[in-house]
Amino acid sequence: MNMNTYFKYSIFVVLSIFLTNCGGPEKKDDELNVQYPEESKELYNFEGFSLQPYGIDALIYLPDATADIGAATEPEIIHEMDDYIWEIHVGQNFHMTIEDWGEDDAFSATIKELKEQSIYDIAFIDKEKNFAYYKKSLKAKGTDSDDEVGIDHVSYHVIAQHTIDGINYIFKSNKDGHPKLIAGYMAKSVKSVKPLDNPS
Repeated sequence: MNMNTYFKYSIFVVLSIFLTNCGGPEKKDDELNVQYPEESKELYNFEGFSLQPYGIDALIYLPDATADIGAATEPEIIHEMDDYIWEIHVGQNFHMTIEDWGEDDAFSATIKELKEQSIYDIAFIDKEKNFAYYKKSLKAKGTDSDDEVGIDHVSYHVIAQHTIDGINYIFKSNKDGHPKLIAGYMAKSVKSVKPLDNPS
């Protein structure tokens, strides 16, 4: 083998190693590097749950067994065929409803109703477009002859409106509300609702 052939062979080997190192492993690393959405950091105590089997082409995140709400059981959905109301129960403490309002803006109507009623004091903890988390306190307290003298009658509530397939759905806590801890988890749940990309 002469010097010219040896030199060409050496350059070929060096270039082959260089090109292999630049191209191969990087592509493999990219395939293994899974990017999670920013919101998933807030939802580490939650698990995705499809509402598609119940007639709503959406995904909602519900508290899992790691959440501190006694939710060691699978979510239970109560819905009668052709009805416009769904109930979601996760364990004994987490209870929310979904309502089909068609094209009506039920969120704005509900917020207006809350502001106009005179029985409860409403304090908004968080309020955004189509989402509200609020504290509801009874204005009148017990009387001397009442067994519930001094009880504040406070509950926490959430409501969110999501448009899915052209239909406005209201996701909200049950009418009695919840303790603050449960309502905090529920606020994350109702904000997490996403339409399914490829409904079947």
